[in-house]
Amino acid sequence: MGPFETIDLNAPGGISDYAAIFGPPYHQMMQGVEYKPWDDELISRIETQRRERMPHEKHAQREAWRDRRLMALVAHKREMNKQDD
Repeated sequence: MGPFETIDLNAPGGISDYAAIFGPPYHQMMQGVEYKPWDDELISRIETQRRERMPHEKHAQREAWRDRRLMALVAHKREMNKQDD
């Protein structure tokens, strides 16, 4: 998973939802740093390209896949830690 898939799966409505929720706090954190906030045109282009790779209808399915993979990683790390003891 790359950064845009991560962003896409971290908000129920996808990239535009993520940008609406987290854009203002990120902008606030970046005060004093040269930073160009994402504008609506950029968000729309990213969203369009993402939907070409994964239609929104598959969002919940892909989110469930991600969650299963993360839980498998947690289980693996716990098992490795037990073996190190």
